[in-house]
Amino acid sequence: MREAIPRTKRSSLVAAAFGVALLAQPAGAQEAIEPDAATVLAAMSGYLGGLQAFTADYSVDVDVITQQGQKLEFSSSGALAIQRPDRLHVTRTGMVVDAEIFLDGSNLTIFGNNLNGYIQLPAASIDEAIDTLRNETDLDAPGADLLSSSPLAEDVTDVVSGTHVGMAYVDGIEVHHLAFRGKSVDWQLWVQNGDQPLPLKYVITSKWMTGAPEYTLRLHNWNVAPEIDAASFTFTPPADATKLESFDVDELGALTSGGE
Repeated sequence: MREAIPRTKRSSLVAAAFGVALLAQPAGAQEAIEPDAATVLAAMSGYLGGLQAFTADYSVDVDVITQQGQKLEFSSSGALAIQRPDRLHVTRTGMVVDAEIFLDGSNLTIFGNNLNGYIQLPAASIDEAIDTLRNETDLDAPGADLLSSSPLAEDVTDVVSGTHVGMAYVDGIEVHHLAFRGKSVDWQLWVQNGDQPLPLKYVITSKWMTGAPEYTLRLHNWNVAPEIDAASFTFTPPADATKLESFDVDELGALTSGGE
Protein backbone atom coordinates (compact mmCIF):
# COMPACT_ATOMS: atom_id res chain seq x y z
CA MET A 1 0.00 0.00 0.00
CA ARG A 2 1.28 3.45 -0.88
CA GLU A 3 2.30 5.54 2.11
CA ALA A 4 -0.23 8.26 2.77
CA ILE A 5 0.85 11.79 1.92
CA PRO A 6 0.54 14.10 4.91
CA ARG A 7 -2.05 16.88 4.95
CA THR A 8 0.03 19.62 6.53
CA LYS A 9 -0.97 22.70 8.45
CA ARG A 10 -2.40 25.73 6.70
CA SER A 11 -0.87 29.14 7.24
CA SER A 12 -1.79 30.54 10.63
CA LEU A 13 -2.29 34.00 9.21
CA VAL A 14 -5.29 34.19 6.92
CA ALA A 15 -6.97 37.28 5.53
CA ALA A 16 -10.37 35.64 5.76
CA ALA A 17 -12.27 38.33 3.93
CA PHE A 18 -10.16 37.78 0.82
CA GLY A 19 -9.18 34.14 1.21
CA VAL A 20 -5.49 35.06 1.03
CA ALA A 21 -2.81 33.36 3.11
CA LEU A 22 -0.05 35.68 4.32
CA LEU A 23 3.12 33.66 4.74
CA ALA A 24 6.22 34.82 6.61
CA GLN A 25 9.50 33.03 7.26
CA PRO A 26 11.18 33.78 10.58
CA ALA A 27 14.28 35.94 10.30
CA GLY A 28 17.43 33.85 10.12
CA ALA A 29 15.51 30.62 9.46
CA GLN A 30 17.69 27.92 7.95
CA GLU A 31 16.86 27.12 4.35
CA ALA A 32 15.92 23.48 3.84
CA ILE A 33 13.23 21.32 2.32
CA GLU A 34 10.45 20.69 4.81
CA PRO A 35 9.79 16.97 5.39
CA ASP A 36 6.17 17.24 4.21
CA ALA A 37 7.25 18.98 1.00
CA ALA A 38 9.95 16.36 0.40
CA THR A 39 7.45 13.52 1.00
CA VAL A 40 4.90 14.86 -1.47
CA LEU A 41 7.55 15.64 -4.08
CA ALA A 42 9.05 12.16 -3.75
CA ALA A 43 5.61 10.54 -4.00
CA MET A 44 4.83 12.49 -7.17
CA SER A 45 8.21 11.72 -8.73
CA GLY A 46 8.01 8.02 -7.90
CA TYR A 47 4.43 7.62 -9.07
CA LEU A 48 4.73 9.58 -12.32
CA GLY A 49 8.17 8.19 -13.13
CA GLY A 50 6.88 4.67 -12.53
CA LEU A 51 4.00 4.89 -15.00
CA GLN A 52 4.65 2.79 -18.07
CA ALA A 53 2.42 5.02 -20.18
CA PHE A 54 0.17 8.05 -19.78
CA THR A 55 -1.62 10.74 -21.73
CA ALA A 56 -2.67 14.21 -20.66
CA ASP A 57 -3.85 17.52 -22.06
CA TYR A 58 -2.08 20.69 -21.07
CA SER A 59 -2.09 24.46 -21.33
CA VAL A 60 0.91 26.78 -21.06
CA ASP A 61 1.19 30.50 -20.28
CA VAL A 62 4.55 32.16 -20.93
CA ASP A 63 5.45 35.68 -19.80
CA VAL A 64 7.56 37.82 -22.12
CA ILE A 65 9.00 41.17 -21.05
CA THR A 66 9.16 43.72 -23.89
CA GLN A 67 12.04 46.17 -24.33
CA GLN A 68 9.71 48.82 -22.91
CA GLY A 69 9.28 46.79 -19.72
CA GLN A 70 5.73 45.61 -20.43
CA LYS A 71 4.86 42.07 -19.43
CA LEU A 72 2.86 40.12 -22.03
CA GLU A 73 1.44 36.63 -21.56
CA PHE A 74 1.22 34.17 -24.44
CA SER A 75 -0.83 30.98 -24.22
CA SER A 76 -0.67 27.65 -25.98
CA SER A 77 -2.10 24.20 -25.43
CA GLY A 78 -1.77 20.64 -26.61
CA ALA A 79 -1.56 17.00 -25.65
CA LEU A 80 1.07 14.56 -24.36
CA ALA A 81 1.41 10.84 -24.99
CA ILE A 82 4.20 8.93 -23.23
CA GLN A 83 5.22 5.29 -23.44
CA ARG A 84 8.35 4.55 -21.47
CA PRO A 85 11.17 4.31 -22.00
CA ASP A 86 11.46 5.53 -25.60
CA ARG A 87 8.16 6.73 -27.11
CA LEU A 88 6.84 10.29 -27.02
CA HIS A 89 4.36 12.45 -28.92
CA VAL A 90 3.65 16.07 -28.02
CA THR A 91 1.48 18.62 -29.80
CA ARG A 92 1.52 22.35 -29.11
CA THR A 93 -0.69 25.02 -30.68
CA GLY A 94 -0.80 28.74 -29.91
CA MET A 95 -0.83 32.18 -31.49
CA VAL A 96 2.72 31.87 -32.83
CA VAL A 97 3.50 28.18 -32.51
CA ASP A 98 2.04 25.07 -34.10
CA ALA A 99 4.44 22.19 -33.63
CA GLU A 100 4.74 18.48 -32.89
CA ILE A 101 7.47 16.39 -31.29
CA PHE A 102 7.88 12.68 -32.02
CA LEU A 103 10.17 10.08 -30.48
CA ASP A 104 9.95 6.64 -32.09
CA GLY A 105 12.69 4.83 -30.17
CA SER A 106 15.63 6.00 -32.23
CA ASN A 107 14.75 9.31 -33.88
CA LEU A 108 13.58 12.58 -32.33
CA THR A 109 11.59 14.68 -34.80
CA ILE A 110 10.47 18.29 -34.32
CA PHE A 111 7.94 19.37 -36.94
CA GLY A 112 6.76 22.95 -37.37
CA ASN A 113 3.33 22.94 -38.98
CA ASN A 114 3.45 26.64 -39.89
CA LEU A 115 6.99 26.23 -41.18
CA ASN A 116 6.12 22.91 -42.87
CA GLY A 117 9.60 21.81 -42.01
CA TYR A 118 11.19 19.35 -39.63
CA ILE A 119 14.48 18.36 -38.10
CA GLN A 120 15.50 14.89 -36.93
CA LEU A 121 18.07 14.05 -34.28
CA PRO A 122 19.14 10.72 -32.76
CA ALA A 123 17.61 9.86 -29.38
CA ALA A 124 17.07 6.44 -27.87
CA SER A 125 15.04 7.34 -24.76
CA ILE A 126 12.71 10.01 -23.43
CA ASP A 127 15.42 11.28 -21.07
CA GLU A 128 17.88 11.54 -23.95
CA ALA A 129 15.26 13.29 -26.11
CA ILE A 130 14.66 15.91 -23.39
CA ASP A 131 18.40 16.58 -23.10
CA THR A 132 18.76 16.74 -26.88
CA LEU A 133 15.92 19.23 -27.19
CA ARG A 134 17.44 21.51 -24.58
CA ASN A 135 21.07 21.24 -25.60
CA GLU A 136 20.79 21.20 -29.39
CA THR A 137 17.62 23.14 -30.20
CA ASP A 138 16.93 25.40 -27.17
CA LEU A 139 13.43 23.91 -27.21
CA ASP A 140 11.73 22.26 -24.25
CA ALA A 141 8.85 19.84 -24.44
CA PRO A 142 5.97 21.26 -22.37
CA GLY A 143 6.61 20.26 -18.77
CA ALA A 144 9.84 18.52 -19.78
CA ASP A 145 10.92 18.32 -16.12
CA LEU A 146 7.88 16.14 -15.49
CA LEU A 147 8.42 13.77 -18.42
CA SER A 148 11.76 12.29 -17.37
CA SER A 149 12.18 8.96 -15.62
CA SER A 150 12.73 10.84 -12.32
CA PRO A 151 10.36 13.83 -12.57
CA LEU A 152 11.58 16.80 -10.50
CA ALA A 153 13.55 14.46 -8.26
CA GLU A 154 15.16 16.38 -5.40
CA ASP A 155 18.67 15.18 -6.26
CA VAL A 156 18.55 16.47 -9.85
CA THR A 157 16.89 19.85 -9.35
CA ASP A 158 18.32 23.21 -8.32
CA VAL A 159 16.62 23.33 -4.92
CA VAL A 160 17.79 25.37 -1.95
CA SER A 161 14.61 25.18 0.13
CA GLY A 162 11.09 23.85 -0.11
CA THR A 163 7.79 24.37 1.70
CA HIS A 164 4.43 22.66 1.88
CA VAL A 165 2.27 25.77 1.61
CA GLY A 166 -0.97 23.93 2.38
CA MET A 167 -3.93 22.16 0.82
CA ALA A 168 -5.60 23.88 -2.12
CA TYR A 169 -7.75 23.14 -5.17
CA VAL A 170 -6.92 23.11 -8.88
CA ASP A 171 -9.88 22.68 -11.22
CA GLY A 172 -11.93 21.45 -8.26
CA ILE A 173 -9.38 18.77 -7.31
CA GLU A 174 -7.72 18.83 -3.88
CA VAL A 175 -3.97 19.30 -4.15
CA HIS A 176 -0.83 19.80 -2.11
CA HIS A 177 0.65 23.23 -2.86
CA LEU A 178 4.45 23.06 -2.76
CA ALA A 179 6.89 25.97 -3.17
CA PHE A 180 10.62 25.58 -3.83
CA ARG A 181 13.47 28.04 -4.13
CA GLY A 182 16.53 27.50 -6.29
CA LYS A 183 19.62 29.51 -7.12
CA SER A 184 18.33 30.55 -10.56
CA VAL A 185 14.57 30.07 -10.40
CA ASP A 186 11.76 29.55 -7.93
CA TRP A 187 9.06 27.02 -8.72
CA GLN A 188 5.74 25.86 -7.39
CA LEU A 189 3.98 22.54 -7.83
CA TRP A 190 0.39 21.50 -7.14
CA VAL A 191 0.13 17.72 -6.62
CA GLN A 192 -3.15 15.82 -6.55
CA ASN A 193 -4.01 14.45 -3.13
CA GLY A 194 -4.63 10.72 -2.73
CA ASP A 195 -3.15 7.54 -4.18
CA GLN A 196 -2.49 9.10 -7.59
CA PRO A 197 -0.16 12.03 -6.80
CA LEU A 198 -0.22 13.58 -10.26
CA PRO A 199 1.07 17.10 -10.96
CA LEU A 200 -1.81 19.38 -11.96
CA LYS A 201 -0.03 22.74 -12.06
CA TYR A 202 3.60 23.82 -12.32
CA VAL A 203 4.92 27.41 -12.19
CA ILE A 204 8.52 28.49 -12.78
CA THR A 205 9.57 32.05 -11.90
CA SER A 206 12.78 33.49 -13.37
CA LYS A 207 13.42 35.62 -10.34
CA TRP A 208 16.63 37.32 -11.47
CA MET A 209 15.18 38.53 -14.78
CA THR A 210 13.57 41.95 -15.02
CA GLY A 211 9.86 41.61 -14.35
CA ALA A 212 10.27 38.06 -12.95
CA PRO A 213 8.57 36.36 -15.93
CA GLU A 214 6.75 33.11 -15.24
CA TYR A 215 6.08 29.87 -17.07
CA THR A 216 2.80 28.25 -16.02
CA LEU A 217 1.79 24.71 -16.98
CA ARG A 218 -1.58 23.13 -16.21
CA LEU A 219 -2.17 19.41 -16.79
CA HIS A 220 -5.61 17.85 -17.01
CA ASN A 221 -7.52 14.86 -18.42
CA TRP A 222 -4.86 12.47 -17.16
CA ASN A 223 -5.09 8.84 -18.30
CA VAL A 224 -2.58 6.62 -16.50
CA ALA A 225 -3.56 3.41 -18.30
CA PRO A 226 -4.12 4.49 -21.91
CA GLU A 227 -4.25 2.44 -25.09
CA ILE A 228 -2.00 4.37 -27.43
CA ASP A 229 -1.74 3.66 -31.14
CA ALA A 230 1.94 2.86 -31.77
CA ALA A 231 1.75 4.79 -35.05
CA SER A 232 1.23 8.05 -33.13
CA PHE A 233 4.91 8.03 -32.12
CA THR A 234 6.16 7.77 -35.71
CA PHE A 235 6.56 10.88 -37.85
CA THR A 236 5.46 10.63 -41.47
CA PRO A 237 6.41 13.85 -43.27
CA PRO A 238 3.87 15.52 -45.54
CA ALA A 239 4.76 15.21 -49.18
CA ASP A 240 5.78 18.87 -49.47
CA ALA A 241 7.53 19.17 -46.08
CA THR A 242 11.17 20.27 -45.96
CA LYS A 243 13.79 18.46 -43.92
CA LEU A 244 15.95 21.11 -42.28
CA GLU A 245 19.53 21.01 -41.08
CA SER A 246 18.69 23.48 -38.31
CA PHE A 247 16.06 25.90 -37.09
CA ASP A 248 15.79 28.73 -34.62
CA VAL A 249 13.43 28.85 -31.65
CA ASP A 250 12.32 32.12 -30.09
CA GLU A 251 11.28 32.55 -26.46
CA LEU A 252 7.69 31.64 -27.32
CA GLY A 253 8.61 28.37 -28.98
CA ALA A 254 7.98 29.58 -32.51
CA LEU A 255 10.13 27.83 -35.12
CA THR A 256 11.89 29.42 -38.06
CA SER A 257 14.35 27.84 -40.46
CA GLY A 258 17.96 28.40 -39.50
CA GLY A 259 19.32 31.74 -40.62
CA GLU A 260 15.91 33.42 -41.08
